[in-house]
Amino acid sequence: MKFNKRRMYAGKFGFKMNNIIYAIFLASLAEKPSYGYSLVEKLEEYGVDSSFVPYGAAYRILRNMEVEGLVVSKWDTSGSGPAKRIYEITDNGFQFLRDWVKVSKKNLELMEKILNKISEVVEDGKNK
Repeated sequence: MKFNKRRMYAGKFGFKMNNIIYAIFLASLAEKPSYGYSLVEKLEEYGVDSSFVPYGAAYRILRNMEVEGLVVSKWDTSGSGPAKRIYEITDNGFQFLRDWVKVSKKNLELMEKILNKISEVVEDGKNK
């Protein structure tokens, strides 16, 4: 599959929940490689209820992220029990995260302007 940065990043930023999950998973993986189960549990640290993302959905998201080149995975066969897939962020994943932060900051500024304007309208409407 040919890497198409423009297409890969199109529509991946902003405040859609899937974009936020991508960012949280990548930020968590930037700290250390991890299993899908652990990444779902890590959502709580970011203020997202982990029950919002079922484990099956999390693994589909991680698979999509792997196809997009944001993460890589390998089987961990150490220890007792079944093998587990461990995920690691790639250079493309770090770039995605940097871009996501930049765009999200701009979106926050825009949302603040919109919120302030709507608040003014609401307050002015109360006085009529």
